[in-house]
Amino acid sequence: MRFSVAVSFIAMCFIWGSTYLFIKIGLQVWPPFLLAALRNLVACFAIGLLMLTIRRTLPRSWVEWRNLILFAIFNGSAFALIFWGERYLPSGQTAVLVATVPLFSLLLARWWTREKVTAVQYAAVVIGFIGVVLTSLQREGNGFSGNDEMRLLALLAMIAAAFCYALSYSFSKRYIRGDTYANTTIHLGVSGLYLLGLSLAMDPPVSIGSAMSWSGLGTLMYLALIGSALAYWLTFFLIERLHSVTYSFIMLVNPVVAVILGMIFLDESITLTTLLGIIAVIFGAWLVNRPNPSSDQSLSNQDQPQRKRSNKQ
Repeated sequence: MRFSVAVSFIAMCFIWGSTYLFIKIGLQVWPPFLLAALRNLVACFAIGLLMLTIRRTLPRSWVEWRNLILFAIFNGSAFALIFWGERYLPSGQTAVLVATVPLFSLLLARWWTREKVTAVQYAAVVIGFIGVVLTSLQREGNGFSGNDEMRLLALLAMIAAAFCYALSYSFSKRYIRGDTYANTTIHLGVSGLYLLGLSLAMDPPVSIGSAMSWSGLGTLMYLALIGSALAYWLTFFLIERLHSVTYSFIMLVNPVVAVILGMIFLDESITLTTLLGIIAVIFGAWLVNRPNPSSDQSLSNQDQPQRKRSNKQ
């Protein structure tokens, strides 16, 4: 692996894992849907400038726009659920629950796109959801807020967010075509406006003084420019240079990063049961994504077109 690719891979693992820390900090200042909306809109502006600089063009077909709008709503819904739910849960627990995306993706691949699923992959789903149950048993400690009912709703919101991400990935794989920079600009803009609508309808008033503080602006700029704009650029860079299975391991590492950062900076704690749950979730996700010798050739054949249309959460 080239040095630049290795550095980018490590950076992506850290960036994606660190976003949960910055969301948790930002939610002390910002209403949840507004923070999510501004993150996407600022990132849309940054990626849009890059798109214009490298002279990419927006799609002209209504079908392409329609598909991108639907994709943006799926992704935006995941953002809404995560930002709302993390008010009541530790950042590390949030990241672990969202890491179940590959498990939902596997189920969607079987029942929606009719892809073949192996017995090992079915076992991975069972292991992963056992991990979710174990992780969800911890309801006390730093990072938790609200009563038991709100914490339970927040846990369910994270599972729903993982499903929305999986739905958006499956939808993207099947329907999204065209230039990745243009598609990302549209997706961020549309999802940002969608989240802004949710903010206007549901968020409490924002304190301008708090939002304009170093904490408020700092978390927003990190989430938008590092956690979204730079992360998307690194995504494009890595997808062009790594096998899809290798790239997918980023999703296994980032919840570990999130748990460690939460323990260091937010004094979040984990129980032995939670630790076992984390291991089960990550192991289940690894089983879903592990290389299958019988399908290596198929993966290789799929990588090239997939790279051209790949989009993230």
